Amino acid sequence: MISKSCRSMDIPSALDSMKKPYLYVSGIIFLCFLLTSTGYLAWTYHLAGQIRPGVLELLTMVGGYLAQALGIAVFYVLLKNHPGAAKYTVYISLLVHMITLVPAAVSEQPAGTIVFGLLMNTACGLIAGYYLYFMTKTVSVEKRASSFGLGYGLSILMSWLLSSVCGGTAYYSGTAMIICAVLSILSFLAIRLDLPDYGAAEEKALIGEKDSGAEPAAACPSHKNILVYAAVLVFLFGLLNSSGFSFPSSDIGGAVNVEFSRLVYAAGLIIAGYVTDRSRRYGAAAALTVLVIPFVLLALNGESVPAIIFWALSYFTFGFYSVYRVILFSDMASERGILHLAGIGLMIGRIGEAAGEGICLALREHVIVLVVLTALLFAVTVILFFFIYQELYVSRAEQQNERAHFEQFALKHDLSVREREVLRQIFEGKTNAEIAEALFISENTVKFHVRNLLQKTGCRNRKELYSAFFND
Repeated sequence: MISKSCRSMDIPSALDSMKKPYLYVSGIIFLCFLLTSTGYLAWTYHLAGQIRPGVLELLTMVGGYLAQALGIAVFYVLLKNHPGAAKYTVYISLLVHMITLVPAAVSEQPAGTIVFGLLMNTACGLIAGYYLYFMTKTVSVEKRASSFGLGYGLSILMSWLLSSVCGGTAYYSGTAMIICAVLSILSFLAIRLDLPDYGAAEEKALIGEKDSGAEPAAACPSHKNILVYAAVLVFLFGLLNSSGFSFPSSDIGGAVNVEFSRLVYAAGLIIAGYVTDRSRRYGAAAALTVLVIPFVLLALNGESVPAIIFWALSYFTFGFYSVYRVILFSDMASERGILHLAGIGLMIGRIGEAAGEGICLALREHVIVLVVLTALLFAVTVILFFFIYQELYVSRAEQQNERAHFEQFALKHDLSVREREVLRQIFEGKTNAEIAEALFISENTVKFHVRNLLQKTGCRNRKELYSAFFND
């Protein structure tokens, strides 16, 4: 029934015909992510020579990820309160990243390496916050996932190339700092270029829809808590991904070339971007498979060839998850006119991954408990995933079909704008008096429009009108 549906935003077709510089945005994402990932690896490798393995994971995988999440949160707080400060914030963040990288990669004291490394990761989060915001406000919906997947995928490929050509030395102090210095300069120059503000245009369309009396997507009752549900889902995805890949046999070690995983992951990112832009539903469903792989690998313990296949598949599907967690929030942020929340998916994902690593470290000697706990959380995640999937993709598709049917019905019977408004109110089950109050017209005027509706559609009463509409 129309009364039970929420009318989601329709971006004007004029916006859809705009040229979107998604390749340029992919270039910015490529530069920035390659910069921050190179700095992160340089810090990790340097710290590995100073502290024991257990503490290393705690500091890099938990502390580093939380610091990145903090950086994203700080960026969006600044953006919400000072919308025009985005560029200045990222300029300062690029500078801070470079300044803190030096002691993080060369300090002889573990304490200095840790403190400056965490500060550097906070700057990484600020930089990530910027390029996700920039992507959301600049790239149209139908190219957004491709832009992100391409930028991330190419940066992973370049990371693999650097490690292969330099024999792994690219991530040690001197070389890493030179690479990061060059990338910082290139990022600074690339960010200086202003591009059409597509996201702002979406926001204006949303405001215009409010002014015209239509109900924006953010006000839909069924969507009031969708942001919270989505945040919980992404958190669980991150947690399960980290904990699941700590299962026995999830890492098959010497049976495969670990560097090859970067190529598989890069391919997954690029393909995930393309698929997700063609269908958000397919992209979301593919992302869910990443959570199944650890259980498959656990069941295949000792079966080397099938394990290698699923090991490669795990990295490939992880690309779909990486795209999904970003695009999920990027789409909702642009649709609801809250662009400062565009990168919350990555922030929540980082927190989930940090929590998952913490659980793994705590339960390292209790593998059965880890597997059982992960399985229980997996069940909860699947239920929540299909709830959000229904709300965002299936229900919306039904709403769009319903709106299209309504417009076809109205055109077929040559209904005026006011008659369409009255017809919507009738389908919501309102009486003439309630329709008059809702549309700020007299009850006699409502009766006049109802008579016209019945006459144009050849119906004798409202019951026949319902039947004519749903059987049309």
